[in-house]
Amino acid sequence: MNKILFLLTTAIFFTLSANAQRFFFIGEKSYPCTETIALQSNHDGRSNLDVALAKDGTTGVIIVSTKTASTVLIREKLFIYLDDGTVISCIDRGNNDQVDFISTTVYYLTDGDLIKMKKSNINTLKYTLRSETDMWSNKLSGGNYSASNNGSNSTDFPALISKFFIK
Repeated sequence: MNKILFLLTTAIFFTLSANAQRFFFIGEKSYPCTETIALQSNHDGRSNLDVALAKDGTTGVIIVSTKTASTVLIREKLFIYLDDGTVISCIDRGNNDQVDFISTTVYYLTDGDLIKMKKSNINTLKYTLRSETDMWSNKLSGGNYSASNNGSNSTDFPALISKFFIK
């Protein structure tokens, strides 16, 4: 009887542990993260922008990814436009990857950014696609794009941030 009780307790523990942790992998790093949320592209023919909130130690990050051509990366600044009119500018630190025609970039968020995002929902993200071969020139191969958090599939980012970043 004790053996069955022990196995049942162990199985429940591992099931709860497995469901509680999500990880996002980029290059040689992994980040505990939220589920991925698809924001609708505002450009016809452009794939949706997938977004996940994650932690790098105690620092918050936002991970964005989209389908691209083989040499195109999400580069330069990421602009987060909130419903209250606030704009958060995230700097490209070169933490990006491209696998299976999916370009992914990690942008760091300050504690102040997270506080702003807890108070007002994300409306739109603006990002730049740029070819790896043209990264050092002024010529943009991809261009500037945006994706919005609207319609029936909109996500309540303040609630998600409050749950994920317990502070």
